[in-house]
Amino acid sequence: MAETSQFFSKSRTKELGLTGNREVSFVVKQATLLVVQLSKDSIIAASLTILGTFGLADMTMRRVAASLGVAPGALYWHFKNKQALIDATARTLLADFLTSRYDDFPTACRALRDAMLATRDGAELISAALIDPTLRAEVTKVLSATVPESGAVTALHFVMGATVLEQSEYLRLETTESGNQQSNSSGVSDPILGLENARQAARIQADNQFQEGLGIITRGLNENQR
Repeated sequence: MAETSQFFSKSRTKELGLTGNREVSFVVKQATLLVVQLSKDSIIAASLTILGTFGLADMTMRRVAASLGVAPGALYWHFKNKQALIDATARTLLADFLTSRYDDFPTACRALRDAMLATRDGAELISAALIDPTLRAEVTKVLSATVPESGAVTALHFVMGATVLEQSEYLRLETTESGNQQSNSSGVSDPILGLENARQAARIQADNQFQEGLGIITRGLNENQR
């Protein structure tokens, strides 16, 4: 198996103290078995864990591989590049949305937003995946079941933009609170509670703004249909 060569070059075997052919052969077989035991699902699960903990910027092939205890080359048996991993991870977040049918336009838009908010940087991840025309068409098709296709495209742009901004605000709050704790530990009696209160206020504001935006789009679509 060619990929196992990335595990054990000659220099690497020396580092590990592997000198005999049998010894090297055994370890290579073990590495090969580890590669085979990897699955797309386990890789996606690891990606989601890293995404939720550290964000999209840290969801690299190298970091995902390290979390699974394998070399980065092992992932390429399942995903040809990072973009392919991003696409698959986004599809996992969108799985329920893509297989559901919604009674009305606002409900469909809220479901898409909820899928993005399911994890840290979820909106950014899905935005990066939507460069794939197939996935974009699938998402648009779900929205088109409740409005004309032109309205579905507008809705997709609105939901994406609103949710990216919403999650950016949550990240700003976390960063600001972290800085406040370092500079003035006595400023807040309960820093965790302070952050939660700020996040709750931001969520309420985002909910209201999202609902208002949906109302504007809905009224515009209704006007066009007259």
